[in-house]
Amino acid sequence: MKTFEAFKAMRSGPVARLVLGSSASRLATFGFNAAMAVYLLDLTGRATDLGLALLVGTVPFFALSLVTGVVCDRFNRKNIILVCDALRVVVAVAFLLGAWLLDTDATVALVYATVFCFAVCESFVTTSFSSIVPDVIDEKDILDTNNLLFGIGDAVRMIGPVVGVLLYSTAGFAATAISTAALFAAGFLCQRGVVYTQARAAGSGAKGVRAVAREELGMFRKLITSDTRLTSLMANGFTTHLFMYPFITVGLPFVITQVFHAGSVEYGYLEAVCAGAGILSLLVVPHTKRWGTSMSLAVSMGAMIVGAAVFLILLIGPAVDAMTDGTLLRLGVLTLACFLLFLAFGVYGTYFVSFMHANVPSEMLGKGQSLVMMFNALGRMLGFSLFGLLFDRSLQAAVVVFVVGMSLKILVHVPFVRADRRHRAATAADAPALDPVEGR
Repeated sequence: MKTFEAFKAMRSGPVARLVLGSSASRLATFGFNAAMAVYLLDLTGRATDLGLALLVGTVPFFALSLVTGVVCDRFNRKNIILVCDALRVVVAVAFLLGAWLLDTDATVALVYATVFCFAVCESFVTTSFSSIVPDVIDEKDILDTNNLLFGIGDAVRMIGPVVGVLLYSTAGFAATAISTAALFAAGFLCQRGVVYTQARAAGSGAKGVRAVAREELGMFRKLITSDTRLTSLMANGFTTHLFMYPFITVGLPFVITQVFHAGSVEYGYLEAVCAGAGILSLLVVPHTKRWGTSMSLAVSMGAMIVGAAVFLILLIGPAVDAMTDGTLLRLGVLTLACFLLFLAFGVYGTYFVSFMHANVPSEMLGKGQSLVMMFNALGRMLGFSLFGLLFDRSLQAAVVVFVVGMSLKILVHVPFVRADRRHRAATAADAPALDPVEGR
């Protein structure tokens, strides 16, 4: 099935409502977070403050990761999403009221609290949504469907920061909070009508807290150790979230506002470039199917490293001066770097998720997703702290650490390649069947 045929198949049914509801919720999240980033930098001018806020929003993904996997596999995933959207409406309204009543310093603390609450809900929503997809999509359509979902997600990611920054710049946080609450409410209403029955049993029948905990921990251990390819993928995701996401999230607004002394609109534009590149990856993935999963992942990682290397221009003093004085040159260089990074990341992410959907047993998929979320969150927590400190002390050091760190992704992928070769050799005698991830 081609990607656009997957879109036609999704126009009705539970997936369409889930995607629309999820898009509204993500639009709210991206818009609020972008407005928060600009606000904190306007207020303090320090990357460490932004890094701290991002760290606060990441801790729940790490701390609750194992819990979300267990809850997702044992309870109805649609209901989990609905409860989280309803809670975020309440939190957004509470933030709005608090911002009207509190002074500036207290409002900053309120921003941290709101981001934390949103992240708690998002950790459950992310695990639940990803685990629903294989229940409602044919196995042979997994890659194309995930490719489309990544494209839709990146479209929302492109619009969200622009809306958030514009609202903050023109109307302040009150307008941002109102729009955030409205979008979460829209997501709740859209997904409320989904008819969804969990396709598998909630558990094996273990009774008591200790028995359930022992059973669940055994499943987590099996996920980590049973397939070297999955372990390698999780390690690779950790590397991405340790280096790329913190560098872009902390460094991009810092470089624009503090190094180049440009306006926050440029930050919104570059966020849109990142998301737009992710959308275009939707057109690239179908042409990579013939390479297979292992090679497609390796090529996309190589392209991500090339995009990271473009930032090395920031090590050259005269080039930084020229970019400070020239808007077109500045935006041209940063656009190229962001475009390459996120075009490649879109391809990489599609194969990453599709491999999990095709190779992790359905009754353990929630736990698998929660493990990925835990490693990714740990990477972001360390990365936000690291790059917050680096950018405050040395732009050059931040760039070098970023490029070297991204280059490590190829080394981390080597175990996947070797294990995949062994897996193919071991199954060569089996009857040929269509691989939904590799398209052959």
